[in-house]
Amino acid sequence: MPCFRLFTNIPKIKIPNDFVEKITSLLADVLRKPEQKFVCLVSGDCILSFGGDASAPGAVASIESIGHLGPNENKIFVTRVTAFVEKELGIKPDRFFISFYDLEGHNIGKGGVTLA
Repeated sequence: MPCFRLFTNIPKIKIPNDFVEKITSLLADVLRKPEQKFVCLVSGDCILSFGGDASAPGAVASIESIGHLGPNENKIFVTRVTAFVEKELGIKPDRFFISFYDLEGHNIGKGGVTLA
């Protein structure tokens, strides 16, 4: 069950209504997992600074997944997601930061059980 989180200083009202659906589709394609497996959280109106500059649009994101992450996969992921975030939200690539977490099933719980 991949989990994508994106925090941005862009006002919530400026985040397109279909952003979560669009990025979930992109994430599913990049990670080669069904959309139904994804959790996606997008939070606007965050207080955010890059190098002391809090005025320009920026975002911080993370992706957690059991597998399908690694040196080669992450390069593809960051390229595609960064381009999407720039197109949809107007956030320049140098103001977008993403962390990758390759998890094991015993470290994730859903429905009262672990995924191991």
